[in-house]
Amino acid sequence: MAVYNSTIQGPDFRKSWLLKRRWLYHVLFWFIYNLFVGFLFFNLYGITEPAFYLLMLLFLPGELLLTYFNFYVLMPRLLFAGKYVRYALVLLLCITTISFLNTFIHRLNVSLGSPYYAVGVEFSFRNILSRNFELFSLISVTTGMKLAKDWLLQLQWIREKEKQYLETELNFLKSQINPHFFFNTLNNLYSLTLKKSEQAPEVVLKLSDLMSYMLYESNTPKIALDKEIMYLKNYIDVEQLRFGRRLEVQFDVSGPTEKVAVPPMLLILFVENSFKHGTRHIIHHIKIRISLGVHDGFVHFRVENPVGNQFTVSDQTGIGLKNAQRRLELLYGNQYTLDMHTKDNQYIVSLKIPVW
Repeated sequence: MAVYNSTIQGPDFRKSWLLKRRWLYHVLFWFIYNLFVGFLFFNLYGITEPAFYLLMLLFLPGELLLTYFNFYVLMPRLLFAGKYVRYALVLLLCITTISFLNTFIHRLNVSLGSPYYAVGVEFSFRNILSRNFELFSLISVTTGMKLAKDWLLQLQWIREKEKQYLETELNFLKSQINPHFFFNTLNNLYSLTLKKSEQAPEVVLKLSDLMSYMLYESNTPKIALDKEIMYLKNYIDVEQLRFGRRLEVQFDVSGPTEKVAVPPMLLILFVENSFKHGTRHIIHHIKIRISLGVHDGFVHFRVENPVGNQFTVSDQTGIGLKNAQRRLELLYGNQYTLDMHTKDNQYIVSLKIPVW
């Protein structure tokens, strides 16, 4: 008994709302930041003079310069390059430089007659250290926000690449399936033409329907289950015409199939495999049982075909089944169950996939 499991999404990286409205969030941040600083001064010192808060805007250019120099120069060239000590030293130098600039602005405000900036106007170690701490708090907050945003964008990029990879691999697997099936069905027609069978025109008509489905219906991620069932029946009819009375196929369908969608060209692989191996080395009556049902939010698919005494499960692991297993892993992750085993000279495949 073999059970195959595995697992698989992502927003469009290029259309990220973080990128499209970046400037708006930057403006909003600085507005809230200055509002917060003004709120602190108002509550701690009870300053109600509007001129004080207008003069606070003189400190904004230095803070902007420090923040964006850190974002676009220091972090990419030093921090992300792993030069942590150099980054810390250069950042400290930049913070200290802006602290000297802010002290100069304090002195300028005093010279303009503002009594609120009279404290801390000296270029002393204590004043510079205090302003270094204020700027370090700003840099800590903005750097944290920058790292969080970059992490989100990186996560989006990884998901987008993963999605593109999975779509490419799925298309590749489907491109392998169609030629593989086409090769087998042409062999069927060839055997009938050699016998000059009167059934050959009917087989050609059935094959035309099959190829129409493969060319025009199977190029979508999912298709109505009823269409897939009709496709299976056409394939069974072709095989029935080829083998005649020696072959008996029982195909049972149950449940609300009209409301369900499945990946195209998936179930056919198991049916095709049952004909390929169920008719090999068996000269007497052959019976293949196929059942498909929709119950409790799942599609249940089961195929049984006869095999010889020396048969092993590995005998049926061809390109078709390998592709089917890989597609199931990419499409359903760990939400599907595939069981393949032999019992009483019968090879049994049981597939359970969630309803789409």
